[in-house]
Amino acid sequence: MSTRRVVVIGGGVTGLTVAYRILAARQDARGTKLEVTVLEERPRLGGNIVTERRDGFVIDGGPDSFVAMRPQAKALCDDLGLGDRLIPTTPRNRRVFVALNGGLVQMPEGLSLGVPTRVWPMVRTPLVSWLGKARMALDLLIPKGPTDGDESIGHFVRRRLGTEAASQLAEPILGGIYVGNVDALSLRATFPQLLEQEQKYGSLIRGAIAQMAARKLASGDKETPSAFLSLLGGMGELIDTLASAIGKLGGTIRVGAPVAAISAGSDSAKSPRFLVRIGGDAAETIAADDVIVCTPAYAAADALDTLDRPLSALLRQTPYISSATVVVAYRRADVPHALDATGLVVPKSEKRRVLAATFISSKWAGRAPSDAVLLRVFVGGHRDPGALALSDDALIALAREELGAFVGVRVTPMLARVFRYERANAQPSIGHLGRVKRARALAETHPGLQFAGAAFDGVGIPDCVRQANDAAKNVVG
Repeated sequence: MSTRRVVVIGGGVTGLTVAYRILAARQDARGTKLEVTVLEERPRLGGNIVTERRDGFVIDGGPDSFVAMRPQAKALCDDLGLGDRLIPTTPRNRRVFVALNGGLVQMPEGLSLGVPTRVWPMVRTPLVSWLGKARMALDLLIPKGPTDGDESIGHFVRRRLGTEAASQLAEPILGGIYVGNVDALSLRATFPQLLEQEQKYGSLIRGAIAQMAARKLASGDKETPSAFLSLLGGMGELIDTLASAIGKLGGTIRVGAPVAAISAGSDSAKSPRFLVRIGGDAAETIAADDVIVCTPAYAAADALDTLDRPLSALLRQTPYISSATVVVAYRRADVPHALDATGLVVPKSEKRRVLAATFISSKWAGRAPSDAVLLRVFVGGHRDPGALALSDDALIALAREELGAFVGVRVTPMLARVFRYERANAQPSIGHLGRVKRARALAETHPGLQFAGAAFDGVGIPDCVRQANDAAKNVVG
């Protein structure tokens, strides 16, 4: 039997899922055996997903969950035998606080991506003035916008709901997901469902209410299910299980293997389509019939510069932002706040140096010993790009100061850990989908070359898994 050699570049959740799906198929539609090698530049797998377990704490430095409504990630967990390891957010703590004038107020119940679906919680909230609330209600009367072109999240929300809603709700909620600037992020590339609501219902509020009713009907009027799911041992369980499955299926994973260049093979029909050159201490060249690039866009651009300079230049147009996560643990008795929420978000108007905080041990079961709490604070992003120049000690001190202001804890933490994400947050800016379409068209001129991952069609874990599934199907199918 002939062999088709596939090289997957990038050992994050996208690359590992691609490799797993291809190996699970064992052969392509022509009966050719599939051989897969995963190359990861760093000494560990997982990309932005990293989980540490120490002293009874389960610490997710990056993503701690995935959106439950998008089925791809849950389906992957089920396929890997992790279905019984999935956990929902703790029901009694399914609320979020918003920083306001130095204090915390509860985010109004019924918000869907910053869009209100219930009247009284919105009427009572101090987050938006009466004038701002009246402006939000005008969404019910404002005509639909054009269907062509692209606009920023910020412009769209101000157009539909007004300036206060954009500042107090959209910026910390929608922008916070990308740690980015809502006035630069493309609506179509980030939250196309909002545009769909406007076009289908003529109003964000009517659209959000209709979708909420549909979800309630689908759940049979039972308690609203958790919007997010995680794994008992942290999201690193998914990475560990994928890596193990790839090994059992005969795949090869190499860490510490930076890809220096991808070049074309010879014109002979029997020769490989690509030559993948590994740099660093383990310099060598691997022949490949298919190459699937699952790295940040700038890393893909560097690797493809020899093969296709216009494609490389196009990939470099995707901007990236750096951020850091500071995780701290305290004795429960030392934290005066009830921590009866999943966490808090901080609007830009508050002029604080943190973006948000998560009450990890309140959000998920099993993340901390019963007499302790685990919290994490997000810093950097577009609001404070210089934050990552600080030392770990300085970032921990910053997180402690902000937590002291918000939840009243003043003692030295029993555990503190900093996770840095340099140029790790892709920013799908206005026109992003058009650039991705052009990049894919250029890639198609090199049969066997594909892209997948957060730099392209969505940054969430379900989006990355969806792209990985599609890339694997293109190889197998």
